[in-house]
Amino acid sequence: MNDRMAERHTASRRRLLAEAAVVAVAAWVLTALALQVWAAPLRLPWDTRSDATLISTMVKNTVETGWFTEQPRLGAPFGQDLADFPHGGETFQLAAMKVITAVVGDWGLAMNVYFLVGAGVLAAVTHLVLRHLRFAPVPAAVAALLFTALPFRFGHGQMHLWRSTFLTVPLAALLLVWVACWRERFLVDPADPSVRIWHRGALRGRRVLWALAIAVVVAGTETMTTAFTMTLLAAGVVIGAVQHRDPQRLAVGAVLVGTMVATFAVLSIPTLAYYADHGTNEVAARRFTTESEWYGLKLTRLILPEPGHRVGVMSELGEAAQDQTLLVSERGQALGILGTAGFVGLAYAAVTRRRAAAGPTATPWDRDGLRDTGVVTTLLAVAFGTIGGLSVVLAVVGFGQVRVWNRIMLFVAFFAAVEVLSRVEQVRERLGVRGSTLARPAWAAVAAVVLTFGLVDGIPPPRQPYDEIEARHASDRSFVAAIDASLPDGSAVFQVPVLDFPETVPPGRMVDYDPLRAYLADDGSLRWSYGAVKGRPEADWQAKVRDEIGLVGSLPALLGLGFEGIWVDTWGYVDGTPAAEEIDGLSEVLGVIPMRSPDRRFLFFDLRPYRARLGWSDDDLRAETERVLGVTSPVGG
Repeated sequence: MNDRMAERHTASRRRLLAEAAVVAVAAWVLTALALQVWAAPLRLPWDTRSDATLISTMVKNTVETGWFTEQPRLGAPFGQDLADFPHGGETFQLAAMKVITAVVGDWGLAMNVYFLVGAGVLAAVTHLVLRHLRFAPVPAAVAALLFTALPFRFGHGQMHLWRSTFLTVPLAALLLVWVACWRERFLVDPADPSVRIWHRGALRGRRVLWALAIAVVVAGTETMTTAFTMTLLAAGVVIGAVQHRDPQRLAVGAVLVGTMVATFAVLSIPTLAYYADHGTNEVAARRFTTESEWYGLKLTRLILPEPGHRVGVMSELGEAAQDQTLLVSERGQALGILGTAGFVGLAYAAVTRRRAAAGPTATPWDRDGLRDTGVVTTLLAVAFGTIGGLSVVLAVVGFGQVRVWNRIMLFVAFFAAVEVLSRVEQVRERLGVRGSTLARPAWAAVAAVVLTFGLVDGIPPPRQPYDEIEARHASDRSFVAAIDASLPDGSAVFQVPVLDFPETVPPGRMVDYDPLRAYLADDGSLRWSYGAVKGRPEADWQAKVRDEIGLVGSLPALLGLGFEGIWVDTWGYVDGTPAAEEIDGLSEVLGVIPMRSPDRRFLFFDLRPYRARLGWSDDDLRAETERVLGVTSPVGG
């Protein structure tokens, strides 16, 4: 399609904003229907998977303390500090969540509002990017809604809330397109080959500022997309510079990548300052080189249906492809049938056609140049992201923290959508039905069918039934309220089995972050032992209780740290093991009958009768804490 055909789809700013609003509302409606919000407990997250519990804690921290990083009621008795588990690259999202929590005042409702609002924002941004690329409003809207409904979004859900609202992907893709046609986009006189970007008056200042602003937004919104964008930009400009003998392209890419690096560094200053004062943490959130393999992109997952597909036979096909695999990677990688068609089209173009001339005549909406950008980006995304790909090389040379390379599939999905839209335009022009009185109704009907087909070709939200979610939270809240009523305000409770935080493989039937359920159910002032970051003395003393001393042998030392009760998750113990036997005998040692949660899973033992029988002084208890656990008690025993 030539430039004149693309320019037919230009629109006023007011018209574009109206279109974006309509697309956003449609995305909200579709998400609400998928989640069945009329039946949902709105103040409880719909996602109960492990990492969703962690995200819930971050949001509740924001409600209680004003920000997510510090919570004195976790990691008792020293408190929680998440500086070792940084989220500087998500600063803008966390700031948006702070605004939402300030308005709604409830952590569960805030998570649901964020996920729902995020669908509309993502769809609107994607639509505007596609309209900027001169696609017609209705196809652009359909593509934006299907991009929003990718299995990635519900597959990651609230479990990866900062990843599942991936609005920076279409913005980053737009940067890639602009850089591919940088002369037309950024130069006042793109047709003059003698112009250099450093010449006075050569640059279109407003357009350059827009590009820099997008780079800042990407770098401060989501860490993984930032890393992927910098990788694709850097590799893409090198390829383009060599192909077109255009060294200035390297400077353009360097400025944008440098802007992203600088933004990320500035937003990471609190973490860097913490490291300067406390040293780095070599344990928490440290990645192995091989994790780039574990979480790499799998071509089979990309082109085959997602397990859990709405159509049973399609779900079975996706499950069969993963049966007994040693490298599962992550869910949500499927492009869907339409996306796979676009991916195949780009792959076909990569091996069968000549490259377009991305020279002085290229424009951001030139279809040949746009397709070439999609081809290069897709090839690079697969080269870096796939299991055993170039991401392992990056990990070896020091970039192992970027491990979840399968998520680069969102760039593949975006350019696959662009490819499909381009082919739809060609079909529409060849049919020559633009002037027909039946053209608009016919194409509207086609758009509705395609949208319906694409939505069905996906996955529903992977969640527990809402009544089970409500029952679980009701049990937790009832139990914690009973504990809170039995203890003085601000009492500390030690939680067993001891789990390292963050990221560990829990014992028994527990899932990671389960101990945070106590804090999430606590509307009072109790303090909980779980949540101190491993690799620091404030957390590592708990491992001694678990691995060296045992719970019973540590009881006086725990009293010295100010603990007045013990929370037991029975799902963390296997009958017949020494740890389970120790818990079975705990009631006799402490001389108390434990409280039991309504769902029968959790136990609570009051330590105060045991302390009274023990008869030790505060000084004796603190001394025992230092002797046994190697830490100094911050409380008076």
